[in-house]
Amino acid sequence: MASSPDFVNYICEQLEGLGAVRSRKMFGEYMVYLNDKPVVIICDDRPMVKMLPCLEELLRDRPTEPPYEGAKPHYLLDPDDRETLREAVQLAEEVTPLPKKKVPKKKETAPAEGPVPWDIAWPAHAKPELRDIDRWVDNPLFASLLAWMAGTYGLEPSVEFSKCSMDRGWNLKYKKGSKALCALYVRAGWFTAMVTLGAKQLLELEPLLPTFSPAFRELYERTPPFNSGKWLVVDVKEPEQLEEVQRLILMKAKPAKKEG
Repeated sequence: MASSPDFVNYICEQLEGLGAVRSRKMFGEYMVYLNDKPVVIICDDRPMVKMLPCLEELLRDRPTEPPYEGAKPHYLLDPDDRETLREAVQLAEEVTPLPKKKVPKKKETAPAEGPVPWDIAWPAHAKPELRDIDRWVDNPLFASLLAWMAGTYGLEPSVEFSKCSMDRGWNLKYKKGSKALCALYVRAGWFTAMVTLGAKQLLELEPLLPTFSPAFRELYERTPPFNSGKWLVVDVKEPEQLEEVQRLILMKAKPAKKEG
């Protein structure tokens, strides 16, 4: 099962501030680079780092396994343990050499197609307002979800910039206290919602799966588990998909109590 681009984006976001972070798709999976040095390999939504001597003390209690058949064992990192993840990547970057650059062959550049990319239209130094994002998405379902989050939880989204090459640009995040409820990624004409469910929430969801759409059930089955949970990434283009995202969010947090 290939890794989710949104999961790769999450790992890149966890590393922001350490240096130049980017990711690259390789053989169906992904490599994450820090300052152009390959430091983390992601296979089946599992971030891994080489078993380097400098990491022995830090990661001695972490499980190890090969990222793919025939590979040497790697340390399996916890993507939600931001402090350890960042420290491990910094240590690995210090001892990892820069890969040798290949001289590319000259070729004609294909003409650009489609609209201007989101991160080009709104670069890091130009933070968009919610109305700017709404105009770009140009789908009433987006405004409906924002209004629902405000009415259900009394929350406004945080507009944050991601430097990860997989989903570079401004996105929206909802948090209730320290709990992340969902992340919204901007598309032209629609949007993507990522909701992370833990083991307890999956037990609640699985008996209800027959009440979800066939497309969602297929998404659920092909999403690999991680730390007993799942990172569910839903493209919202139709009202049914919006309703399913709302149901997932309600499993993460109860609605805010209304006064009176």
